[in-house]
Amino acid sequence: MPSMSIEENCIAEMRVLVADPYSQLREIIRDILLRGIGVSEVLEARNGEEVLASLRELPCDVVIADAAMNPIGALELTQKIRGGHEGIDPFTPIIVMSGNANLGEIIAVRDAGAHDYVAKPLSANILDLRLRAMVAQPRPFVRSDDFFGPDRRRHLKSLFRGADRRNHEAEVIDPGAPL
Repeated sequence: MPSMSIEENCIAEMRVLVADPYSQLREIIRDILLRGIGVSEVLEARNGEEVLASLRELPCDVVIADAAMNPIGALELTQKIRGGHEGIDPFTPIIVMSGNANLGEIIAVRDAGAHDYVAKPLSANILDLRLRAMVAQPRPFVRSDDFFGPDRRRHLKSLFRGADRRNHEAEVIDPGAPL
């Protein structure tokens, strides 16, 4: 039997929380994660309130949340998690999914601190690639005056010389360090 890579071991030990108002979609994503990708445990929630309640009880390795949940959608949920709402780990990775993907929504959830954004319908391949990227290439968190979340810069900062270049760097935070 071939040995598993570090990446596969990390994924095999993951606890993922899937939040979507539709039980059929939660079931499909749960099956993809458990059977297709091989995560160890999948929890489910119908909305952001249930996600927050679940995370207060049991930390998760990743939250996959629908953008259009009510009463708390993925944007507000991301803001609450990044704010450490009621003791929830603000470093929890968040993937936002949407059946109505648009640039404004993508920018809003990115600016709120989501790790990633995926459009529905989801495929097993896309979810697998996103989870593997989180494990293989973890992004440090940064804090600035108006942002706390995973570093959005995916390129060498020395290559950018445009007018929008920051005059100072944001504080890089180790997820293991106290806030």
